[in-house]
Amino acid sequence: MAINVKKILADELLELINKQNLQTITIKQLLDATGISRQTFYNHFIDKNDLIQYIYNTRIVPGFDISKPEISFYDSLLETLENMKTYHVFMKQACMMEGQNCLKDYIFEHCEQFDLQYHRHLYGKDLPEPLVFATIYHAHASSSMTLSWILSDMPVSTKEIAKLIVNMRSLGMDQLFGENKNPYKD
Repeated sequence: MAINVKKILADELLELINKQNLQTITIKQLLDATGISRQTFYNHFIDKNDLIQYIYNTRIVPGFDISKPEISFYDSLLETLENMKTYHVFMKQACMMEGQNCLKDYIFEHCEQFDLQYHRHLYGKDLPEPLVFATIYHAHASSSMTLSWILSDMPVSTKEIAKLIVNMRSLGMDQLFGENKNPYKD
């Protein structure tokens, strides 16, 4: 059986977060705790932020997979928000970190790229400019709302925030595509 170095490092980082702040955790601490060599770490990750993004991609947003054409935006968003709640300490601390390659910036970029791919899948590769603008606008608005929700300790339920985000994304789509092609309608 092959050893999954990325998973071992991710598990240890999540464990260390229970003992100290994410920002103060060092690569050396991860290596000491796991027995993984520095070279092996850098064969798999660029830096600690790259490991944080790996955790985000594998534990928080795995349901947002554009290769699955039957994706339900609401269901995937709800699953993601539930995962964020499960890993709340990690998400909050990671989203408070600033600098190059930080998770907060990655979330904005990931959301924008996913949404553009999702809309290209739904409406064709050549999206009209109004839809490109609306897609980017809604991606950034959704990301901002989600970050605010995380940083304020998730004051509303995952179902409520998912419904609010999906309803807001629905606005204006009817004018662009008509009611029958709006992927955010209930």
